[in-house]
Amino acid sequence: MPDNILTYNETALASYFDALGQPLFRVRQVLKGLYSKEWDDFNMFSDLPATLRKRLETDFYLRSFKLVETFVSPEDETTKFLWELSDGYRIESVIIYEPTRVTFCISSQVGCPLDCKFCATGKMGLLRDLSAAEIVEQVLQMKKLSKRPPTNIVFMGMGEPFLNYNQVMTAAERLSDPEGMCFSRKKITISTSGIIKNIYRMADENRPFSLAVSLNAANQKVREQIMPVAKKNKLNDIIKAVKYYSDKTKKWVTFEYVLIKNINSSINDALELVKLTHGIPCKINVIPCNSDDPAYQPPDDETIAQFDRLVNKKNKTITIRNRKGWDIKAACGQLYAANKRKNVSKNNKKDLNAEKRLTG
Repeated sequence: MPDNILTYNETALASYFDALGQPLFRVRQVLKGLYSKEWDDFNMFSDLPATLRKRLETDFYLRSFKLVETFVSPEDETTKFLWELSDGYRIESVIIYEPTRVTFCISSQVGCPLDCKFCATGKMGLLRDLSAAEIVEQVLQMKKLSKRPPTNIVFMGMGEPFLNYNQVMTAAERLSDPEGMCFSRKKITISTSGIIKNIYRMADENRPFSLAVSLNAANQKVREQIMPVAKKNKLNDIIKAVKYYSDKTKKWVTFEYVLIKNINSSINDALELVKLTHGIPCKINVIPCNSDDPAYQPPDDETIAQFDRLVNKKNKTITIRNRKGWDIKAACGQLYAANKRKNVSKNNKKDLNAEKRLTG
């Protein structure tokens, strides 16, 4: 049965070609075709002998999932893709276009086990982790469909990246490999809701990628109210881990803060956020809530502006993010892929192993 060639790194391909008696420069030729040119048919590898192309076609396949539907925002051209994986499960990915940058927002899991109250993905539960190859394939397929090449890749789609840590890091390394896509490591951001042990792990492994922490409240009680993961991953412990990361890596951290009316958007909330992040080299991205749930709505423009002024006044780098793609349900917290392959009840959706991994 053919293998997914995207699961093969440079070493594995070298072993494969060596067994065929092929010169090792074939590895570079194949990697270039896969990642730099995004070829999705072995007949496109014109620098390989026809007999070798035929052998590769027998032993491997190049794409494991298909595009089901594309949604394009008439407001800002944000583009959302609905993909069907080889087992029938579905995920979503998003391209965000801006004048000077193009951001690919990719998923790391089918669904998510965290059940954040303002996030549609959490309503899916967790169906399964994505493999590194499936994560990489999102980027490859999106590159072929994008109007411009990506300047940034963010692991902020469906799922909690730090609950699929090994596959996410393998994918990020593959995307930035000089022999592969050669994407800038500094332009790859991995987000977490605050899985403490893996913040420490990312620091200790000296990973070259950027870290974002989805904070969403500077108060433990409020955070528990909107993010159940906070009950096991305490806010003060997250901040300790982030400080450790910052000291160890000498890198800035991004804090993501979804602003929700009457929950975390008051003057006191802004001041608590400033106090909590004091001493950490960081930037704060504020995202007005995009939930369809009437209990979780964005504040009015004046409240958002006031929050911005209060944080800015304390010399914090803060950005109010535009709600790009909200009209096609592609904005932060809106991704939700209906999965029809299995009838999975709400109680059975959550992977028990993932639940165990929640503890910091």
